Amino acid sequence: MRRVNGVRTGTPAVGRKQGRFGLSNQLFRLPGGIIWRGHRLRIGVTSDGRMERRSPLEVSTQTMTSSPTDRELEELLALATNLALEAGQIHERREMGVAETKSSITDPVTAVDKEAEEFISQEIRKARPNDGIIGEEDTSVAGSSGLRWVIDPLDGTVNYLYEYPSYAVSIGIERDGSPLVGVVYDSVLGLLYAARAGAPATRNGKPISVTNCPNLPEALLGTGFSYQPPIRAEQALRVAKLLPRVRDIRRSGSCAVDLCSVAAGHLDAFYETDVNWWDVAAGIQIVRSAGGIATYEPQSKRIIASGSQLWDQLNQAIFE
Repeated sequence: MRRVNGVRTGTPAVGRKQGRFGLSNQLFRLPGGIIWRGHRLRIGVTSDGRMERRSPLEVSTQTMTSSPTDRELEELLALATNLALEAGQIHERREMGVAETKSSITDPVTAVDKEAEEFISQEIRKARPNDGIIGEEDTSVAGSSGLRWVIDPLDGTVNYLYEYPSYAVSIGIERDGSPLVGVVYDSVLGLLYAARAGAPATRNGKPISVTNCPNLPEALLGTGFSYQPPIRAEQALRVAKLLPRVRDIRRSGSCAVDLCSVAAGHLDAFYETDVNWWDVAAGIQIVRSAGGIATYEPQSKRIIASGSQLWDQLNQAIFE
């Protein structure tokens, strides 16, 4: 291992068949009961609603003039799931050189970020050429279908560089700014979170739900911090005010992973400012499909998520 800009880089001995934590070759039950074994797999929906394997170009490319049907949402969810799992294999290769920095010297972009986003974007263009795409690493494609894919190819880049086990692929699909489909693949732990509007959220194919925590003093709260020092200072003051009012505070370093932790009941709530749409678009739908409430304010770049019983108390505490 060596260091670039003070961060460890290199290529540890990680095989494609078995990742560092021995979980990369798990079986995943996707929508329709199809098993994904870590090899390339394409899924489509037949005219009678059944799931079947297809080549990438056989997935529907029609322009949507109205809200997607359940069948169309299942097809979108299946495609997003495929792409997230395959992007996770790019993570496993750990070709980590720091390509550049963004908002500050502590906000790196790796070759993996760029490769994963390029892969996901190219596959979307093949399968759904009429859809729009926006990605963290500058991908921007205007679409005509009314649907837009929102991609974070590696949420938790600093964690990835340090081999701290909290990072993920995040893929959301929105219509008019409202999430419809969300897939987050925690590639280090092999956890696949998936959801679409009108259906339950799942983790590795099993339903998940938010907690029913009713009181803020009993709540385990997740949060995160900006890479920009002035904003971090403000966030620290806010957390200092919140800490005495909750059970405790956790920080994973990946907004997408934290939102999924709310959806799965590992956190009671999550709050962060200075996060971007690609950090939260997928996680918002996953939280909502898990029975929770999640909102994002574009101007303040604020995300808040929790179970319904905690929502009013949480917001009151945040905005006091």
